Amino acid sequence: MAAAALEGLRFQVTAGVEDFSGTLGEKPVIYRSSIQVQGRKRPVRHVVLLSAELMATTLGADSDARRTVLFHDEPDFVLHRLSVRFGIPVLPGWADWFHQELRRRKMLEPVLGWNCSPVLVKGTKLRLLRLLSQGLKRGEIQVPDEGSWDVASSSLR
Repeated sequence: MAAAALEGLRFQVTAGVEDFSGTLGEKPVIYRSSIQVQGRKRPVRHVVLLSAELMATTLGADSDARRTVLFHDEPDFVLHRLSVRFGIPVLPGWADWFHQELRRRKMLEPVLGWNCSPVLVKGTKLRLLRLLSQGLKRGEIQVPDEGSWDVASSSLR
């Protein structure tokens, strides 16, 4: 599998009734490691393969990206990861609204995954900022008044 990924060859993965045939594109990232399993004399070797596009979704990588792949589709997770990736100021209370807006505008697309519910978010930093700006202008999301911030004083020390 690792050799096929490095060579850019197509490979097929079958999980239950689902078949996936494809490639990881150019320059995939490959992590090789060993895990010591209790009761075994030798460690179990494993490989994790990631496309360069998926690796580009990490913090600080490619801030001009048009697509972001996330391994989970929960509203809180989507808002948090996009805000961290693009440096967008957000509040946790906006998560459900933001998620609904992404779906309504067809900016959120499910992708195939095992043991996760990955999604592809279509949009640049500027487009996401405009989305939040429109929500604020329409009153669909709000920034609390200065006196109503719920910040524990112990966390400021």
